[in-house]
Amino acid sequence: MKANWILALVGAAIVTGVVVAVGVLGAYGYYLGPVSRNATDWGSFGAVMSGAFTLLSSFATIGTLLFLYLQQLKGEERQNSQDAENLEKQQKHDVVVEKQLAALTFEQYLNHRKVFIERLNEQSVFFRGDIGFADPDRVYTAMFAKNSPSHCEYKVEIGKPGNVRAYDLTDCLAIYTTISELLENYRDMEKHLTLVQKIVHLQGCLGMTYLGAHKEGDIFFMGLNAGLNIYDISKTLQRIEKVINSILFFTGNEKVASIQHKGQSLLIRDGLYKTLTEYHRAKGGFELRHKIEALPFLFELYEISQFHFIVTERILEETYMTLVGIFSRHDEIENLKNFDYADRLTDIILYEIRGAKEQYEDDPDKMNILNRADYCLWAAMKHLGVVR
Repeated sequence: MKANWILALVGAAIVTGVVVAVGVLGAYGYYLGPVSRNATDWGSFGAVMSGAFTLLSSFATIGTLLFLYLQQLKGEERQNSQDAENLEKQQKHDVVVEKQLAALTFEQYLNHRKVFIERLNEQSVFFRGDIGFADPDRVYTAMFAKNSPSHCEYKVEIGKPGNVRAYDLTDCLAIYTTISELLENYRDMEKHLTLVQKIVHLQGCLGMTYLGAHKEGDIFFMGLNAGLNIYDISKTLQRIEKVINSILFFTGNEKVASIQHKGQSLLIRDGLYKTLTEYHRAKGGFELRHKIEALPFLFELYEISQFHFIVTERILEETYMTLVGIFSRHDEIENLKNFDYADRLTDIILYEIRGAKEQYEDDPDKMNILNRADYCLWAAMKHLGVVR
């Protein structure tokens, strides 16, 4: 509407200028008569023409300015229209790009989670099905707390121990460090119980579930198999260490210091055994299970055999070495179910105890120890079915 008004004004200015100029010339010719031959008349006529054309020029200038203004308005309208069109196209393009990025992020998230779960399942295969991961999604969510279908990060920063969330990577590493420290304690029974609890807790944080067959010496915590065996503590530590290192690698972090060698110590095994079987606070919540009923008596005999009557000599050296070999390997423990194997074993121990009794028959204190060893042996023989 504004453009139409401007065009009308331009036309009016031009028409007005032309009408005025023609009107002046017409009036001049009408009132002054035919063409004069007088120079003065032509001078006057020139002055009139100058004024008329000056007026016409003024109106033409006004019309030109109005026309240029109109062109500017039309140019601005075209530019605004083009800008609006470009903006709409850009917005549509941005929406498409945003959807593509969202789809790409979602695909990255799915692939990242899939590979993580596959790596966990590889650990299960590596340990021949002894462990499983019942809820790997929970483990992934705990380790990659910031990840979602709309956001995916590949590296996890390890925070300070005091600033952790349950089950996250920092929490797992803090528990792992605590376990490493507790493995260096051989006598404090309360810390032994804490050690078992921490091992169970860390396996839970890592999503590990023990699926292996029950073995002699399995430790149960609150009625559930803790995945920890008194005769092979290092095996559990190896599983934990390998799983946590796999997760650390996947999150872009360095491996942890190895602790499985600490589980091979006879001191930690013997200390933990004593805690689980004798400490009053272990009753009810902790249980050391044996199907071979002779094992508790053989283990007590193993402890007795370590007594020294002479600084450089154990009371029952051969018995000690024999039982160390048995308690170091599960297949040796399983061999106790074999009559011939059990018979040979008890013969070795029986003859050594008899010889020691003959040697120390005049020493009441030493005889008390040997009599206790003799009692444990006969109790074990009874359960093994090799009583003579």
